[in-house]
Amino acid sequence: MTMTPKFIYGTAWKEDRTSSLVAMALEAGFREFDTANQRKHYFEAGMGEAIHSSIIAGRVYREELFLQTKFTYQRGQDHRLPYDPSAALTKQVEQSFASCYLAL
Repeated sequence: MTMTPKFIYGTAWKEDRTSSLVAMALEAGFREFDTANQRKHYFEAGMGEAIHSSIIAGRVYREELFLQTKFTYQRGQDHRLPYDPSAALTKQVEQSFASCYLAL
């Protein structure tokens, strides 16, 4: 049975500090994180770097983590789209997830 976390660390609007802040959150005991493959508001790669480093260092196991990402339509994105805007919507979602940093 999967349980929904009660408290999730949100990674929006942290820009270049995302990796260090996620690392601090992991050290503080957070295991639930929210992000999006939407560079306009999130730096998902920074979150991925912090989680990857923590896993490699043995400080956390992937199985302990709840990682939430979201698909954002083109009107909610800026020019850094993680998908081909001319593709069908289902293909856009596939492309967005394929380029997502949560596929650890």
